[in-house]
Amino acid sequence: MEQKKVGGRTLAGDAYEAIRQAIRTGAVKPGDRLRFADLQALCGMSVTPVREALARLTAEGFTVLDDHRGYSVARLSLEELRDITATRQLCEGEALRFSVLRGDADWEGRVIAAHHLMARIPQAREDIPSAMREDWEARHAAFHAALISACGSPALLEICEKLFSRADRYRRLSVSLLGTARDVAGEHRRLMELALARDAEGAAAALRDHYGRTAAALEGFFAV
Repeated sequence: MEQKKVGGRTLAGDAYEAIRQAIRTGAVKPGDRLRFADLQALCGMSVTPVREALARLTAEGFTVLDDHRGYSVARLSLEELRDITATRQLCEGEALRFSVLRGDADWEGRVIAAHHLMARIPQAREDIPSAMREDWEARHAAFHAALISACGSPALLEICEKLFSRADRYRRLSVSLLGTARDVAGEHRRLMELALARDAEGAAAALRDHYGRTAAALEGFFAV
């Protein structure tokens, strides 16, 4: 049985967040073996919630389990990148199209507010320009969530959230390789403008292009 914490949170949930963050930020690298002792130290808890967290991370594609080596961080691949990108373009493109068609004034307000908060702070860290700020990351995720929040399908929103999370490692890699060469802020502003102008097809096409640019930037990296 999963151990509970105050406020309904669970130890396994906290362990999941800690390990996933270590994977997202590159503290543990693709292919690295994950030893329980190290993860227990990272999470500050016993082996049971760590094991439950690893089972969830494996189901979501962040880690893999080998009968002989145990758990390790899932490797990045061009095939997975292309698969995730194409699926995001399909699912999130439709989710945005539906949101533009169905969204009300409250939805417009969420989109404007989320974009404003994201645009208020720089994307890159001052000490490491090739790395993204974690507070910007949170606001970036909130902006993309706001864009599709009026699609009317909880199931589709859940799929999009999981795809966004799966794509995160690839997006961070593209930033570390390209730095500020790409006008991401301009792409986000264009998405907002098209959505608020109620251009459903244009907004969906811009979102598909937005995700396609990340994949295209990494094609050369995986080809080496």
